[in-house]
Amino acid sequence: MRKIISDPLLRRRGLFVAANLAACALLVYVFVLPIIDMFADRDSRIEEQGRVLARLTAIAAQAGNVQSNVSDTRTQLQGGEFLAGPNENVVSADLQTKLKTMTEGAGARSRAVQTLPVKAVDQIRYAGSRIEIYGSLQSILRAVHAIESAKPYLFITGANLKTLTPVRQGGSEEPVVQAQLDVFGAMQIGGQP
Repeated sequence: MRKIISDPLLRRRGLFVAANLAACALLVYVFVLPIIDMFADRDSRIEEQGRVLARLTAIAAQAGNVQSNVSDTRTQLQGGEFLAGPNENVVSADLQTKLKTMTEGAGARSRAVQTLPVKAVDQIRYAGSRIEIYGSLQSILRAVHAIESAKPYLFITGANLKTLTPVRQGGSEEPVVQAQLDVFGAMQIGGQP
């Protein structure tokens, strides 16, 4: 064994092989591994960008639905489904006028109309009025139907009914009913609901 180590030719060959292995290891460590890491990073970035692209493509595919919804919303805003006006006071005054016209057109008589405070529900503001009407039961029924089926859409959120004249026994006279109705409608101020 000493002979192998003491042989200068074998020692030089061993040192040459060891130096070449060290040089190869250094080349792998300095050049090859960073290149492999660079390609791995690039592949992971490509995969992430592919996922982002897929999400953006799915969003872009919804453009038709979004445009349809925007068109529907514009149509609704222009279709008279909201109480419209430049400010809340004008909207409330218009609502009172509409209510009086509808109830009197149904055969009921109005006694009083007053503005109720504006309500906000889910970012939609509602103008309201309380109207006090009287008339036959049929005229009150027609007035309620006219309000609930009107456009812009109106909602009766509260009602108080009472008879003003007692029903006579054996008489055919229809009783007079007094109704106090709280009516609200979604409003659109200057183009914004």
